[in-house]
Amino acid sequence: MTDQFAPSGAGAPDAPANPASGVPPQPASGEPPGPAVAGRGKGGGRGAILIVGVIVAFLAIVLFLVRNNVEADDLAVGDCFNIPSGTSVQTVEKHPCNESHTAEVIFVGDYDGDTYPISLSLGSFVEANCEPAFETYLGRGFDSEPELSIGYFYPSRDGWSSGDRKITCYVALPDEGPMTESVKSATAP
Repeated sequence: MTDQFAPSGAGAPDAPANPASGVPPQPASGEPPGPAVAGRGKGGGRGAILIVGVIVAFLAIVLFLVRNNVEADDLAVGDCFNIPSGTSVQTVEKHPCNESHTAEVIFVGDYDGDTYPISLSLGSFVEANCEPAFETYLGRGFDSEPELSIGYFYPSRDGWSSGDRKITCYVALPDEGPMTESVKSATAP
């Protein structure tokens, strides 16, 4: 068996790796070995740009969809909006009355009382306040407009405990279908 010795250093040919020594072979060019660098190949920055672009597009879509959202408590008489689904309402989508909408506010007022209202007392409140507001707003009595109905928002128990007493009454079609003009102008004589 023969042992061959290969010199190492500048100008020496590549030496085979010696697994026992754990020393990697030296480059033949004479340059000292540098640290291994994991580099991105061409287009490595494109992935990051693509991800940022997707995030920006997503945010733009979300902001576009919620651009008309307002707190239900911020509605005022004459505001048109879409009636949200569900029993608990925080926000509504407000629209100009000449665009598609499903409801129009006719009354906003405070409920008098210290105890949280039950449906019977809310019904009495609507009859005593919202029906006259309907007539004032539309110029006709509620009974003379069977194609319209009155709906309302009232505070949750938590809101009531925090002092919220606001009742918002609105007019809508009985099936909550879309309208494209104010009920005020649609039913004017």
